[in-house]
Amino acid sequence: MKSKQSFINLIFVLMAGLLWTPCSAQKKYEREFSIKTDAVPQAAADFVNSVFTNSKIHWYREESLTGNSIEAKLKHSKKRYSIEFDESGNIQDVEIVSSIDAMEVGSRATLTDNLGKEFLHYKIVKTQLHWNGPVAALKKSLLENMASKGVQTRYELVLKGTRDKLESYFEVLAEENGAIVSIHQIVQRNTDNLIY
Repeated sequence: MKSKQSFINLIFVLMAGLLWTPCSAQKKYEREFSIKTDAVPQAAADFVNSVFTNSKIHWYREESLTGNSIEAKLKHSKKRYSIEFDESGNIQDVEIVSSIDAMEVGSRATLTDNLGKEFLHYKIVKTQLHWNGPVAALKKSLLENMASKGVQTRYELVLKGTRDKLESYFEVLAEENGAIVSIHQIVQRNTDNLIY
């Protein structure tokens, strides 16, 4: 009886430890592989073709810890776009490769200060505008080359840094004002896709 109670106590301690794992341990895993156009949901293909004409589109299937998605990657008017859809072809978000210097000066200073508090040292590898919103608003934003009403704009950074004595690549999502929304350690990601 005593050993059974000890076993139950051990299980309780282990479970509590798992539940109290700090947020900094959040990890991001993505695996992307190329797919043919005929494997793309029609709604996704229609959306991309209605916005981007005469652009070569590369389609990918992405597997992650949160599920699977379909992604269109392309270059148009000297900008690199990544448009993500769910497996039914419903748009999830738009990412546009950008520069940290494109961020408003005060917001950039706030973000730099916040990153300095989170990382011992870091180097930004990639910066993207991250648009989220209703399909019509996202389409209008892409056609007008600026976020329209109803579209939430954030910045997504990929950086190499040291955090909690761990040197790794991290994905940081930040608001337009420089406030950090989330930080995830990147577990595995193809280098080609990381810098696309």
